[in-house]
Amino acid sequence: MHRVVFGVATGVLVLLSAITQTVRAEETDKQGKPQTTMEEVVVTASREAETVAKVPAHVTVIDAKEIEQSNAQNVPEVLAAAGLHVSDVAGNNRSYAVDLRGFGESAPANLLVLVDGRRINAPDLSGTDWTLIPLERIERIEVVPGSRGSVLYGDNATGGVINIITKKGAANAARGAVQYGSYDTFKGMAGGSATIGMASLDLTGSYLKSDGYRDNSDTEAKDAGIDVGLDPNEKVSLDFSGGYHKDDTRLPGAILQSEFDNGAKPTDTFHPDDFANTQDYYGKAGVELFFLTQDAFKIDLGYRSRDVSQYASFEGGWFAGDSTINTITLTPHLTFQENFGDVSNRVVLGMDYALAKEDVTNTSEYFSSLSIGQFNLDKENSGYYINDDLGITPNLTFSAGYRYDNAKFNLGGNGTSDSEAFNSDQERIFDEEAYSFGLNYALSGAKVYVNYGSSFRYPLIDELFSYFTNEINAQMQPQTSRQFEVGTRLPMTEHMGLNINLFNIETEEEIFYNPVTYSNENLDGDTLRRGFEVGVDYRRNGWSGGATYTQTHASIEDGTFSGATIPDVPEHRASANIGYAFDMGLALGLNGIYVGDRYLISDFNNVYKKQDPYTVINANGKYDWRWLTFFVNLNNIFNQEYASYGGVSYNSQTFTNEPGYYPSPKFNILAGISARFGGK
Repeated sequence: MHRVVFGVATGVLVLLSAITQTVRAEETDKQGKPQTTMEEVVVTASREAETVAKVPAHVTVIDAKEIEQSNAQNVPEVLAAAGLHVSDVAGNNRSYAVDLRGFGESAPANLLVLVDGRRINAPDLSGTDWTLIPLERIERIEVVPGSRGSVLYGDNATGGVINIITKKGAANAARGAVQYGSYDTFKGMAGGSATIGMASLDLTGSYLKSDGYRDNSDTEAKDAGIDVGLDPNEKVSLDFSGGYHKDDTRLPGAILQSEFDNGAKPTDTFHPDDFANTQDYYGKAGVELFFLTQDAFKIDLGYRSRDVSQYASFEGGWFAGDSTINTITLTPHLTFQENFGDVSNRVVLGMDYALAKEDVTNTSEYFSSLSIGQFNLDKENSGYYINDDLGITPNLTFSAGYRYDNAKFNLGGNGTSDSEAFNSDQERIFDEEAYSFGLNYALSGAKVYVNYGSSFRYPLIDELFSYFTNEINAQMQPQTSRQFEVGTRLPMTEHMGLNINLFNIETEEEIFYNPVTYSNENLDGDTLRRGFEVGVDYRRNGWSGGATYTQTHASIEDGTFSGATIPDVPEHRASANIGYAFDMGLALGLNGIYVGDRYLISDFNNVYKKQDPYTVINANGKYDWRWLTFFVNLNNIFNQEYASYGGVSYNSQTFTNEPGYYPSPKFNILAGISARFGGK
């Protein structure tokens, strides 16, 4: 395997000379003078602003304009159009599973999501709340796959990092929007920004209500956000960002194959009482001090309080829970950016500290056996890291990073069941390391890169502790991965670019839910993920378009499930879009997503029929008139009947497992009008 990888890397690097000649032929103007190419800037890859061209990874940046021109109504739908595997669970713009690099069912725990650098992954199985940041607040989204994120951010970044950057105060302006569409969906938004001397401010509020595609899939959400910046002088910068989110959401659950066989419709639900209600407060305050020439010290203090109330019914019983998670984070880091002649050097040195305290009250009934429990579950996490980007020449950069990380879990609980009383209290401590090495050659928009590194993931709180058995899994260990990536970005013409990337991820002690033992465990065999990603983008004379294709092979190499394909990982996935903007202010677009067949969630033995592939085509139109914008989105225009999410479910009538599906919306429409006052 390593010989194959080395051969691929060597082959790509050999292409460098040909790429260099191609770029040099295009980088001069009519007088033969070099032209300067403006590059996109990304902060996620090093925790400091740098050009995408100098990052040894396949970086994707999606800005506010691209989001506005798409059909997307939330962050997961934006990511799906960008090439990630996204599953719509409830069909109500609320519940999504997002997968980067083929982790299947455990993808949410292997993808780190940040908002302005602040992690929003919950320390338990609830994962990422994708509705926390409405699209109206987003300036851009940065996607950085691979091991580099584990060095800089630590836990949960095995697949990569997604950083959502919110809007900052700019010119004095106001904005508002109203939308209405299928399933009695209504959304309203209002916001504004201002600059007053050395201060800037941006405010946004929104409201969403929808009945959802399926019965018992309605949702109601309220959001408010604020960003404040203060620059008293050129040596000091202060910022604050925060928000409030509240939603009341119903959950329709799965429809069993036998229920479909008996005449169930895709819109039906057999879980009419299930729900999950969330209330979230969050904020981050930071100060940055600049000294010497380009050096800086920055420290951020974050706080989040999240309350969740939920009810779930299942074959043979029900579960009700109330939980509160309070999280405090402290993230200081120091950046040295000094040049030594023609050699540039940037060193980022820092630490991350997080303390999460969860209080849980659960009540469950399983086959007439009642259990009530109260739990206090804490996770204290600290990490120390260093990352160095050394510009050996103006075009060649060598990167290296290392992280030492520690996590301490305190897990305690007490309660009663029909058969016994229980009381537990236990501490678990883990130590892990991560490293990354990269080489990147960039020239006028083209680049070739190689990266190798390691990553880790700690067990989540409720992977270590089972609310149903009220027991601590004393055998659970963190999972570790080794990753290799090689790729290139090549400007084919002045208006077209090409991205090619190959990756290889080898994982030990991978954490998964075992449907046989009904518990979370470490796989007794290693896993291997190999993939190939290619993308093309085009912009010229009002035309814009792009396409991505990902081929992923994800398998279990040995152990109990030796030779099996990891469930819920499509081997083939593609997305494409094309649009044209007329001079009169009218813009039309067409986009589509293809997801290949994949094994059902929890089908680690690969014994059930694969979930069917699907293709969804969407269209949109937008018209700008003075200070107004009118839009209409036509989603799933060919009325495709499909389920983007499905798994193995238990049938209490037959006492056997069978496929269960979560049907996705058929053809639907959303239209609206927005207004802007002031600004640009």
